[in-house]
Amino acid sequence: MIIFSRKKYDKKTLKEFQQLLEKEKKELEGKIAELNAKEKEMAIKMPDFVASEDASIEADEMEELNNLLSLKMEWENDLDRIHQALERIKKGNYGICQECGNLIEIERLKIEPAAQICMQCVKKRNQLV
Repeated sequence: MIIFSRKKYDKKTLKEFQQLLEKEKKELEGKIAELNAKEKEMAIKMPDFVASEDASIEADEMEELNNLLSLKMEWENDLDRIHQALERIKKGNYGICQECGNLIEIERLKIEPAAQICMQCVKKRNQLV
């Protein structure tokens, strides 16, 4: 059972993180849109392995498409975490560790504003692995 800390970041700090998250959100949405366009372009010219004389070119194209899809999934996951962080700001529980209920270190949030757990809990998780 998590007992949430009564401590919270002040409104000014929350506003700064909200702006940072909104900026990252916009950048990711742009990158994802670019990848979607490239993905469609590549899908249109999908290789025909049977009719192809140079299978290595088609294999390279398939690998590139696979890499794009992996990157897109990673960015979509990042975007989802940003949406969750923005929602936590609205609900008033941003910056509170979802495992122990303590405040997430401000230094951690500056590096990873969508962080959900504090460094102490990250270290505990890593010890379990």
